[in-house]
Amino acid sequence: MKITTTNLLIVLLAFLPFYGWAQHGVSYNQFGQLRNSFNGSLSTMDPGGSLSVLGRSQWVGVDGAPKSVWASGNVGFRNALLSVGFDAKHAAMGVSKETEFSGYVAKAVRITEEEYLSLSMGGGLIHFQGNYMGIDDRNDPSFREDVRETSGFLSIGTSYYRPDRYYFGISMPRFSLGRRGNVDYEFRNVYYITAGALIGLDEAFHLRPSLLVSHMDDLTPRYDVSVLLFMARKLGLGMGVQNQGDLSALMQLNFGDFGIGYSYQFAGRSHTLNQRISTNTHEVGLRYRVGGIGLL
Repeated sequence: MKITTTNLLIVLLAFLPFYGWAQHGVSYNQFGQLRNSFNGSLSTMDPGGSLSVLGRSQWVGVDGAPKSVWASGNVGFRNALLSVGFDAKHAAMGVSKETEFSGYVAKAVRITEEEYLSLSMGGGLIHFQGNYMGIDDRNDPSFREDVRETSGFLSIGTSYYRPDRYYFGISMPRFSLGRRGNVDYEFRNVYYITAGALIGLDEAFHLRPSLLVSHMDDLTPRYDVSVLLFMARKLGLGMGVQNQGDLSALMQLNFGDFGIGYSYQFAGRSHTLNQRISTNTHEVGLRYRVGGIGLL
């Protein structure tokens, strides 16, 4: 069999089905704009409701490279400090595909005049599909069977915030149920720590630092930090960095209730393949928030 970049990627996925996504599932650079997606309890910061969609294309130009779409939204009940939301994700890499859908309910309580404590609980389903029989290597037992696995999971999150100033949250959006130890593929539990703040430099300029710590079972934690400078609350430009060596350039454009985000990720080394490869990665995000997009 001719060895190409595509074949190498497929072989890695076949032997280590999830380790191909060992960067804690598919990572996203625009976590500061999509805080509710990582912690459902933060949806109560959008009392009127919100909707966001993010598309990511990684390693552009490489056949079978990761591509993903993530949609999330919530309906807010302002007087009750209550929010009902959903998350839907689809990611594909080589011969592997992963689809996830979940829902949650979040409730906030006022603990001071301006600060809130919020809790969310929910659950959903995740489905993994590995089409390994289509790989042209009949002598390798790893390629003899396709994999179809579906599992349920629970989600929980909590956060502390002051609207339009700062937030801090801890979440476990995927605690897997019915995991089986006799198959190669396992649905790993996911844990997040999220934090962000909005710092007013003057009337025209605001600084928004954001932090995301992600961890999956048996994998090294990942740390992402980004900072955006907003001008006149309309245009935000910034940079992001994470401990696996990736850097990202970020842009956010706000108008009315809508926000559009774009990021370009680049790095000198891939920890997944442990070699230098093309890391041209693009993300495009769209967010709608009832009552104005806001900056935090």
